[in-house]
This record gives sequence, structure tokens and C-alpha cells, in this order.
Amino acid sequence: MFILNSVDFHHTYFGLLLIFLIRGCESSVKPIGPSLFKALVGTNVSLAITYTSQNAPPQVSWWKDGVSIAHWTVGIGEPQIASRYKDVLSVEDDGSLTFSNLTLDYTGTYEVIVVQVMSEERRALFNLTVYDIIEKVSLHTWPNDAVEGNGTFTLYYITAKGEAEEVQWFFNGTELQHGSHYSVSGKNLSIIHPRRTDTGLYSVTLKNPFSFGTYSRNVTVLYGPDQPMLDVSPTKDFFVLGESLWFSCGAQGEPVPAVSWAFMAQAVPSAQPGALHIANAQTSQSGVYTCMLINTQTGAQLNKSVTVNIYKSPAGSPVCSVHAVDESAALQYHCQWPGGTPGAQLSFPTLNTSSAGIGELNMTVDNPQGLDGTEVACVVHHPVYQGQCNITARKTAGLLPSVSAAVNENGKLLVTIGCVTEAIPNATVTWSMSGEDVSSLSDHEVSMDTTWLHIGNFNIITAGLHTYKCTAANPLGRQSSDIIPTGPAISEASLSSNEEGTVIMLFWEVPSMAIVTGFDIQMKGPDLSDPSTNITVSQSERAKEYQTLQVRPASSRSAEISGLDPKARYHFRVIPMAGQSAGEPSEPLSTGPGGLSGPAIAGIAAGIPCSLLVLLVVCVVLPCVLYHKKRNSEARYPVSRAVEKAVTTLSSPHHLLTSGLKLPPDYRLHQPPVAGHSRPMPSEPL
Repeated sequence: MFILNSVDFHHTYFGLLLIFLIRGCESSVKPIGPSLFKALVGTNVSLAITYTSQNAPPQVSWWKDGVSIAHWTVGIGEPQIASRYKDVLSVEDDGSLTFSNLTLDYTGTYEVIVVQVMSEERRALFNLTVYDIIEKVSLHTWPNDAVEGNGTFTLYYITAKGEAEEVQWFFNGTELQHGSHYSVSGKNLSIIHPRRTDTGLYSVTLKNPFSFGTYSRNVTVLYGPDQPMLDVSPTKDFFVLGESLWFSCGAQGEPVPAVSWAFMAQAVPSAQPGALHIANAQTSQSGVYTCMLINTQTGAQLNKSVTVNIYKSPAGSPVCSVHAVDESAALQYHCQWPGGTPGAQLSFPTLNTSSAGIGELNMTVDNPQGLDGTEVACVVHHPVYQGQCNITARKTAGLLPSVSAAVNENGKLLVTIGCVTEAIPNATVTWSMSGEDVSSLSDHEVSMDTTWLHIGNFNIITAGLHTYKCTAANPLGRQSSDIIPTGPAISEASLSSNEEGTVIMLFWEVPSMAIVTGFDIQMKGPDLSDPSTNITVSQSERAKEYQTLQVRPASSRSAEISGLDPKARYHFRVIPMAGQSAGEPSEPLSTGPGGLSGPAIAGIAAGIPCSLLVLLVVCVVLPCVLYHKKRNSEARYPVSRAVEKAVTTLSSPHHLLTSGLKLPPDYRLHQPPVAGHSRPMPSEPL
């Protein structure tokens, strides 16, 4: 056990008492009132302190954010205040710190340190916040536009004056909390990966002890274009040349996407937004049309394309034909319908079910004998038109030879012999003269289609002496014909007149093989009058011999002559010409009163032998009769009168002419006969 003696006890007691006394006299410092101050700009504030004092005056020092701003030994001298704070700060007699006309710069943490003799320093803290009235608040964004899905979009506010102690953010009236989509920090509200649903009204409420306000801004989240919708109206697999069609295109987006058009990557103007109209469509407008949608604010773009087909039927109708294959007995069937978009598909199902062509098709049949008279169809398929054309191959038939002639510029006689036949395909004609191939003969030329044989410098003297033979053949058959060209001749002639007898029409025909280059129309008779002038044209010589009135081409088979005197008699004839050579004239044809026509004279001549026979009979019988009569009685017999008989022969008219027809300008009434065309012929009996 520990036992203290009395001396030790007394020493210990007084020592402890001294310690307690000394400690009880140590200084302390603390704020009078709150240590947190909120003050308005321009007001006065005191940071009041209290401390326990000893006999010696304490030293008081004030610090702001660790920087000394004032120092004073209480009651001794003047406080030491930092020069920059002298206009605002003052130290009170008790060491408190007073602010006059506060500014925002004095916001901070203030510490007071009190030191007394024989004691430790004592400290106290004050927090001073200086506020201003919140004014002129504006909301801003970064970046300027909110784009759907793009990073972070931030709203922030700026105050021209005053700061908020409390900040609240709202979206369409609902307070926003810090989270994964919204981030609230200081003056900022950040939207992480904005969505189109974030479009709306954003508000911020600012509060401090001396002011309050709410400020708003609309935010539009830009998006799109979404997937475009492209339509073509009317809805068809293809369009036909000349039709009209509409394109429409659009997509959702903010702002509404702008629409532009391109055709085959080339820009196409459009008068109506989101639409494209094509009127009277052409095949050149077939192709890929692209609708381009762009967000004019974000630059985002989407395209959508559609292919349009504009078809055109080939012009006209499909054409079928059949041809002989060169130097063979084969037939080639041909079908074509060129042009069109797309080209027409052609086939000959009768000949081959598997072969086809586009626009044109040829098919060869090596043994075509069974196809004579068989109709073969070419079937045509086109998106706009379906149909067919037909062709029938036929062997040669109806061979028709012909002869024609002309005079060239050198006066030589050119003769053309034709050998035309009905055949499908056209027959190839081979020629020979008296058994010799014409290819070896000079001045003989066969036409490209072999149908015609041209003979240059033909000698009319040899007409009728040579036999030409043509043989027409195609793969289905052949025909031959002998042709003997003859000199110029008239096979038949006739005449008709109008009722007044002033106009006549001559008609004539020639043998089919006759070589004729023209006709001279000749007349013999009295004066002609010109109906157009009512003047009589003197042609006294016509009453004696034939004169040429007209020269007609080889193709003519009639001639009209006017200005005749109905009381006079005229004779006409037609002379066939072969170059400069004249053939036998036609039988004379007469018109007008009196006289005998050529046929009448011929009838009389034929009746003379009969008349002589009758006269002989009369001479024998009459004396017998007279003798018998005389015996019976005397009788008086009348004197016989000569019978005058006039015969006029007029061939049946081919046409009935009306009176008053005018004289054609080429009748040459006032000119002498053209050289080579007026040839004296034996006069005809009147």
C-alpha cells in the first residue's frame, strides 16, 4: 500500500491547486452568434468574438483564407490592417472584425487567433458568403444543336449578376435528377446521348438568400432522316411510251428532310417538294431514279432508289418474209420487228419450238417441198404487244412475159423483156437467146433481180427472128416461157365521137410482144377549128394526105382530137413507132357525113363477085321471062333505078364524149409534120 507523509501531501496539494488556478485563467475565444454569415453585397457585417481576458492585453489577428488581413494588441495602438482591406475592414475594441459595404470579393473563410501571455493561442473560424441579387440570367447550349445519338448535349446558365446558392433543373415541369441520362453539375445540365424524346422545355430555378428566379429554354433534338418511303404512281411493272407517272418520297426527321432527285446519278429538277412528275414518258427516261433526303441542319443523308421501265412497241407491225438460200434448194424464213424497248421476241413455232430471236429471226429449212402453200406464223411477244405475222411460200405460177422499148439520148433503141411470175419467194430468172446464155451476148444485161433483160442498140430488122427464153425458179418449182419480140404493130383500133361530132376519141391496142416506143396520130380531112379562139384553122392539105396531129408515148392507148367540123368528113389512123422505124398503120377510122368508110369499102369489094353472079343469072333468066310475057301480052316495065348505097362504119365507142371539149395543146394543128413522123402512105378510098 502506498502512503503519503504529511509533508509530501502538502506539497502535492498546493502544486495541484496552482495548476488548476493557472489553467482556469487561460484565455478562450469564440464567435458571438453564428459562425456562418450570408450577407448581401453593399451591407455591413461584423464577425463578433468573445474571449476570456487576463491582466495582460491579448493579441488578436485575423486571417482570410490563410492570409493575414489585420493584427492588433487590444488596447495598445492602432490595429494593423492590410492596405487592400483598409477601406472595408475595421477591428473593434473587443477584437471583432467589421466589414463595411461588402463586395463579392470578401466571400471566404475567416480565422481569428487570440494570444495572451502565459497561454496558448486560441482560434475561431467564420465563413462569410456574400451574395448579390440574381439578375439577367441566360440559358445556353453546347453544342448549338442537340443531335440524336451524338455524344453529350449540355445546357448551362450565365448570370450577369448574382450567384445561386441552390440550382434545380426541370424538363417539361419535371425535376431532373443526376443519373445515367442526365448529369447535373454546377451550372450545367448535360444530356448524354440525346434522344428525339428529349425535345421539350428545359427550365432552371436559381435561389440564394436574397433572390429567386426560374428561366427556360426550348430544346429540339435533331434527328433523321429516317428510312425513306419512295412510291411510284400508278403502280405498274412498266410504263408505256407517252404515259405520265408520279414519284413521291419522304421520311421522318427534325427538321423535315429536304428531298432532291437524281436520274442515273444526274440531278433532276422538281417543281414540287417531295414529288417528281414525268409527263409523256420517253424510253430514254427508263432507269434508276434516286430520292435523296438530307437533314439540312445536321447534314445527315439517306437515299432510296427505284428502277422504272418505260417501254415502246416497235414501229409499225411485224414483217414476215421467206427467201431462197443462194445456190441451194433451201428456204429461209425471216421475221423482223426492229426497234422498240425492249426488243420484241420472235419465234417460228411451226418450224422450231425452241429457237427465238430479238427484233429479227432467220430460220432455214433445208427440205421445203412440203411447205408449198403452208402458212407459217411468226409469233411476236413484247410487253406492250403480242401478235403474229404470217408468210406462205408458193412455187412459181402465172408466168407473164412482156416487152417494152425506149430510145436513149443517142437515138439507139433499147428493148426490155420482162419475165414476171407469182412466186414466194421471188423466183430467180435465167435467160437465153436461141439456146445461148445471154451473159455471153453483147448489149444484153440482166437486172439485179433477174426479172428483166435489157437489150441495148436493138436492131428492129431482126425483130421476130430470135426467140428468147426465160426460166423462173424458186426452191418449190419452176416455169419457162418463150418470147419472140416483134416489130411495131397495131392489133386493134376504134373511134368514138361526142353527140355534136366536134370531138373524137381514138382507141388502139398493140400485140403483147410488139416493140413500140410511141405512136403517131394522123388525120386526113378538111379544116379544123380551134374551140378556144373560135378561129378556123386552114389545113387544106389534109384533104389530100395524112398529116401527123399528135405524138403519143408508148404507154398511151387513146387520143382525143377536138375542133372537128361536124359537117365534114375526117379519116384517122395510128402508126406504131419503134425508134425511127414505123410499123404498119392501123385501119383507117372515119367520122362525119357522106363517103364510105374503110370497112364499108371493104364490104363492097367483097360483094362484087356476088353481084356479077346475080347479073349473069338475070341475063339468062330475063330473056326467057320476056319471051314468055310477050307471047301472052305486051307489058310495060318501069325503068330500074340505080341504088345508091352509102356505108359508114363506126366502131363502138369506148367512151361517150361530151360536146365542147377543147383541143389539147400538143395537137400541133399549125405545124408541119415532125420529121420522121410524117410518112406518105397509100391514099385510102373515100
